Amino acid sequence: MTPTATHRIAPSSTGAPPLMNATQFANHIDHLRQILSGFPVTPREIFLSDESSNQVTVWATSLANFRDEVKDNGIPDEEWGYRGEYIFVLSLDESRERVQDVLEFVDSLGTERLRGLMRRARGNLERTKEEKE
Repeated sequence: MTPTATHRIAPSSTGAPPLMNATQFANHIDHLRQILSGFPVTPREIFLSDESSNQVTVWATSLANFRDEVKDNGIPDEEWGYRGEYIFVLSLDESRERVQDVLEFVDSLGTERLRGLMRRARGNLERTKEEKE
C-alpha cells in the first residue's frame, strides 16, 4: 500500500464509511480483531485490465472466524461462520508495485447478516467484561 492509499466500500446503501485512509482502515481492522480470530479472503478469479489503467479486479470470498469467547449458544456454531463474497478493484501506483486505492464491493444482504453477528458478538464481549469486573 502507498502511504496515501485509500479504501472505499460500496454500495453506499450498506452504510459503510465512504472513504478510509490507510490509518483509518488499519483501525477498522484492529477493531474487528476484538471479535474475530481471522478473516481470510480468498481470490476466486483475478481480472487484469489493460496496462494504461493500472487496475486489477478480484472476485473473492471470505470466512469470518468469530472468537469462541464472543459466541453464544443462541446461534448454532456453524452459523457463526459467515461466508462473504466481494469484488475488489485495486488501483496501483505508477510502478504497479503498490496499491493506491481499493474499491470493495460487498454483498449487501450478506453484510447485513454479518453486522447482526458482529453486534451480537460485541454484546457478548461486553457482558463478559462486565462479569469479570
